[in-house]
Amino acid sequence: MKDFLEQLAELDVREPPADFDRQLHRRLNRTLLVQHLLDFVVGGIAWSLGHFLRATLGWLLFTITGRFPDRDKR
Repeated sequence: MKDFLEQLAELDVREPPADFDRQLHRRLNRTLLVQHLLDFVVGGIAWSLGHFLRATLGWLLFTITGRFPDRDKR
């Protein structure tokens, strides 16, 4: 039995279709867009909501107690 790489060297490889690059870019761009949107929704919006919640809770505590929270308690 021949070596696997020697068998691959003897195979004829046909040329890719003419619009192969265009199809590849379309699929890749679609995948990247979905990935970026998911990253934004899961990461970015959650991060901004967390900071907004901290500010809202700080405002509520200030409204109830009448003083700012200490900076050392971070």
